[in-house]
Amino acid sequence: MSAKTRWIGIIVGLLVGNAVAVAVLITMSSGQTAHRVLPDYYQRAANWDATMLEAQASADLGWRADVAVSGRELTLTVVDRGGAPVADARVELTAVPRGRVDATATFAAVAIGPGVYRVALSGDRGGLHDIALTVVRGDQRFVADRLIDLGNGHT
Repeated sequence: MSAKTRWIGIIVGLLVGNAVAVAVLITMSSGQTAHRVLPDYYQRAANWDATMLEAQASADLGWRADVAVSGRELTLTVVDRGGAPVADARVELTAVPRGRVDATATFAAVAIGPGVYRVALSGDRGGLHDIALTVVRGDQRFVADRLIDLGNGHT
């Protein structure tokens, strides 16, 4: 094989390899929409200013929410700036498994003590979940995002 033929083969091989790589990437990205990384990304971008104002208002309020995970049960402890429990609040959370937007679910937590709330997550998906917490007491509203690990689960 001459040098000319070898170089032509190399160039053709690179072009074909590139075309195959592009075809594979297009096929993988245009399939099932359940594997989207960011749900409602356009709506999130459109509401960015309002989201940042809400986060700042929550920071100014001074509340803190700690999340303890036991299996699929979450225990949320909510305290104010001085460490006193935030009792008689309505607590909701939205759980989004990483990489599986189709399994997003919203839950209402039940008060089990002053400033302590519990919720059992349905389903059997383990792994990392992004949690959006909302705590409302009267006209006070606190929001926070957490990342939790539900351990090994069945997919």
